[in-house]
Amino acid sequence: MGKTPDKELQIVPLTEMPDNSSFCCKSAELNDFLKNDALKDQEYMVSRTYLCCWNKDIVGYLALVADTLEVEAIDEYDKIAGYLYHRYPAVKIARLAVHKDYERRGIGKFMLLTTIGKAIAISKEIGCRYITVDSKPESVGFYEKHGFRIVEKYRHSDTPKMYLNMYPILKRV
Repeated sequence: MGKTPDKELQIVPLTEMPDNSSFCCKSAELNDFLKNDALKDQEYMVSRTYLCCWNKDIVGYLALVADTLEVEAIDEYDKIAGYLYHRYPAVKIARLAVHKDYERRGIGKFMLLTTIGKAIAISKEIGCRYITVDSKPESVGFYEKHGFRIVEKYRHSDTPKMYLNMYPILKRV
């Protein structure tokens, strides 16, 4: 199957438990989060989940949380000269999953671009320069392809921490 047209995809906030019984990605942990924890985590104000829908089907989802990024953990050219603190504010992709029947159709990229848009909007209200993710090893290439850099000290962990500096993106726009 080819790419799913972006104009046909819709991102909607999780506001009540939809019928998500048909959602199935390759990760049991990600399936379980959507079915059992996403709504509760929103109620407790620890994450926000957004569904990616196509033709009324849930084809993916992402969950976002607040995060920080250690100044010494990132590459020199991504640092802010004269920054006085030890951590940068960030938005974290806590979960990003694509239904297994819709993989490699541009849905992950669409959700990632949605995350960048949300982070840029947040940065207009509060300080936020970076997007972070604790990637699954099999997803590192996906994030690198979209400009994320791996934090070297976490390179060999089970979930390597990665970051995207939004400042250069804003400067190009």
